[in-house]
Amino acid sequence: MQPVKLVTLDVTNTVIRVVGGVGFQYANVAKVHGVKLNPDDVSRAFRQKWKEHNKLYPIFGSKNGLTSREWWNGLVKKTLTQSGMDLEDDALGTVSLEICKHFETEGWMLIPQSVRVLQELKERNLTVGAVSNFDDTLESVLKRMSIHHYFDFVLPAWTAGCAKPDPEIYLQALDAGGATAAEAIHVGDDLQNDYLGPRKVGIRSILFCPNASNIPTDVDCSITDLYDIFKYL
Repeated sequence: MQPVKLVTLDVTNTVIRVVGGVGFQYANVAKVHGVKLNPDDVSRAFRQKWKEHNKLYPIFGSKNGLTSREWWNGLVKKTLTQSGMDLEDDALGTVSLEICKHFETEGWMLIPQSVRVLQELKERNLTVGAVSNFDDTLESVLKRMSIHHYFDFVLPAWTAGCAKPDPEIYLQALDAGGATAAEAIHVGDDLQNDYLGPRKVGIRSILFCPNASNIPTDVDCSITDLYDIFKYL
């Protein structure tokens, strides 16, 4: 087995996560504008509408001539109306726009151990990349979280033109990191995107799953604490 040269990390729910969850954040922003929503209803609506919207306009609408803000505004409006807002409500557009702005500027928190892990990866002189199904705001979000400087490159789906688990995004990551598949490890929380996907191109992968009871029985490389990735380096 060749020594590890490149470590790539998923971002959402691996390095950072939404404070309180999407439903909590959407409901809080709506409340400021006098709109009462149930966070659980919003969470369910978001999951449903995300799948539908992403199928219609993949990669945040980049292939359909949309800006990422336009893509998100469309998804947020669908989520809000599914959660109980009236499509004709004058507040719908305002609340949707404020939610979009909110996640570009706040609403995120660091995963425990993420900064410690990033610091140590750099101290070990490893190349570190962010590979995420994120839009074109990823770099600015990482900067606001004060962790952008730990990454040698940032590769969101928007830039790659494809999304995990498409093998192409991992191949682009290897090229950006100047490493072969045998010299790379990818870490993330999604079974398909971050564990099985990288393995299709020969990259070793580690599934990050804080709840050990949720780890599939056929997963042979998993961690419940992000710092435990060093057991595999």
